[in-house]
Amino acid sequence: MALFKYTALNKNNVVTEGVLEGADKDSVVKGLMAQGLRPLELKSYRAGATKGFALPDCMHFGRNRINRHQIDFFTKQVALLLNAGLSLDGALRVMKDSSRNDVFREFCGSMERKLKEGKSFSQALSDYPYFSPMYVNIARAGEEGGILPAMLLKISQYQATFHELKQFIVSASIYPLILLLVGVLAIIVLITTILPRFEVLFEGMGQQLPGHVAVMMAVAAFVSDNIIVTILLFFGPIAFVVWYLQTPGGRSLYHRKALKVPVLSSFICELETTRIFRTLEVLVNNGVHLATALRICSGIAVNEKFQQLLNRATEALKEGQRVSTKLKGEGLLPDLAVDLLSIGEESGKVGEVCGQIADHYDEELRNRIKRLISLVEPVFILTIALVAGYVVISMLSVILSINDIAG
Repeated sequence: MALFKYTALNKNNVVTEGVLEGADKDSVVKGLMAQGLRPLELKSYRAGATKGFALPDCMHFGRNRINRHQIDFFTKQVALLLNAGLSLDGALRVMKDSSRNDVFREFCGSMERKLKEGKSFSQALSDYPYFSPMYVNIARAGEEGGILPAMLLKISQYQATFHELKQFIVSASIYPLILLLVGVLAIIVLITTILPRFEVLFEGMGQQLPGHVAVMMAVAAFVSDNIIVTILLFFGPIAFVVWYLQTPGGRSLYHRKALKVPVLSSFICELETTRIFRTLEVLVNNGVHLATALRICSGIAVNEKFQQLLNRATEALKEGQRVSTKLKGEGLLPDLAVDLLSIGEESGKVGEVCGQIADHYDEELRNRIKRLISLVEPVFILTIALVAGYVVISMLSVILSINDIAG
């Protein structure tokens, strides 16, 4: 099958353009005629091709991949069009025809082709790397339950909540990072620009710099003369750690060890708790069975220990056990969250209780971040002050030495 770009006249003699898939030009022409279109021009089309090299559908966009705002728009529009009575492929066709963005239009067309090939909506979404497992799994649950429009709207709200949390973290981190950057630049200027002048002065007077100043100057000279080596020494270990954490073994090691680091473990647990119970709220409140909801949550949890916990809880529920009992025995989720879930199971209000749990730990996470940032700022200031103070004192010691020599 190949893609062909066509220009045709519709029943109202209006020129339309689009992309159609077919075995050859004749089959495409017949397909256009069957749709009531009169072909004017037909030529081969290779989306994302560069000099004869064609990318697969999931990689068509390269640098021009659709962004978060377009994904949000896509989610809301599909939900609205489905609620208006259109079929799924019809909704995608309307979005494709009405969009002025070439990348987004091609994406909608590609999704429409995948549906015509027999794929489900969630299967088509999974072909694209910018749809998270959470998005795909919730869409699949919506398809299975016949509530896809409602689930898509919930996905949009869900994404907005976590985007807001992400923006909060980024905004709270900006000032400390700027503070650290300015401090580091100030220290570099002191060491590489001002101190060398005193070294030249001492050499002209036939004297040697004090020992601790000489060491500092030697380090500064090494950095200046071996910039590439310094960059490798500084960034090399960081790059290796980042690469290792991308491997299965590295991710597994990080997931195990991170939960044993005091401050980091609390942050991870509250973040995973918020993500899990927010997803459970969305799914259960829209009629998804708790076992299915837990299975989906295991796909969106980041830490593999939480993934394994949710898988065990799913199996326990299928065996007739209570979910809260299984979750509490593992010690990963907060006791308060599990106790509230137990109350929700008893009262039959699991979805409502999960929403309350998610709200509580979302607030707790924000407060923890605020406290951490308020602690990091003075630590940065103190560290920079100590280093800069050491450099200044070293300079003063050199100045006093010069005065002693002159005296």
